[in-house]
Amino acid sequence: MSDAYYLQLTEQLRYLIDQHTVQWGGKLPAERTLAEFFNTTRVTLRQALAQLEGEGLIHRSNRRGWFISPPRLMYDPTRDAGFNDYVRAQGREPRTTVLTLESRAHLPAAQALGLPDNQPFYHIRRRRYVDDRAVLAESLWVVPERAPELLDVYAGQSLWGLLRERWGHHLANRTIHMGSEALAPRDAEELFVAPGAAGLNIRRSIFDDQQRPIEYDEEHWLHDSLCIRVVLSGQH
Repeated sequence: MSDAYYLQLTEQLRYLIDQHTVQWGGKLPAERTLAEFFNTTRVTLRQALAQLEGEGLIHRSNRRGWFISPPRLMYDPTRDAGFNDYVRAQGREPRTTVLTLESRAHLPAAQALGLPDNQPFYHIRRRRYVDDRAVLAESLWVVPERAPELLDVYAGQSLWGLLRERWGHHLANRTIHMGSEALAPRDAEELFVAPGAAGLNIRRSIFDDQQRPIEYDEEHWLHDSLCIRVVLSGQH
């Protein structure tokens, strides 16, 4: 009976969200209000909310409540287009906060780029927003020899654009790994969600047209914020 009601409640919530999205301004009423409206317990209500969260229809922000998720961003990880460019091209508003600028070793980057374990990197840590929602926490690990004094000139702009314009690099070859993940505490905190929230991990190893290692990226996306779309042309 409980399982049957939980499924019914999920569908009722889905209908209510569809009918009142504009009226609610993107934010769901408080859990207590919803529980009273449906004459149910908050435990059962949270089961239904968690189901809709898993589907990407709604999302929860720490200490702020439940929100209706905006349309997913269409994202092609193989393209060189900068974050700001492809977000604006979809009629959305991007924003970036630089969290860390430092120089240190990072074993995963060294292994991915075929460099010694103690290889130092320029590390840039950023939080990315779409329409004022934090959706991406990323670390960029750049080989210092390829971009001398990078940390002195970097100010939140497109890193790929800077590498191309200032140092003449052509990012010709890359290896991309994608997989689902439970967000680690640091990533979750930076995205204002609870640790263990569903995420998508994208790792990118980038080389220039002479096969020299340039950069290693680690991206941690909220799972409901994007849709991966890769366009292929030509015949093989």
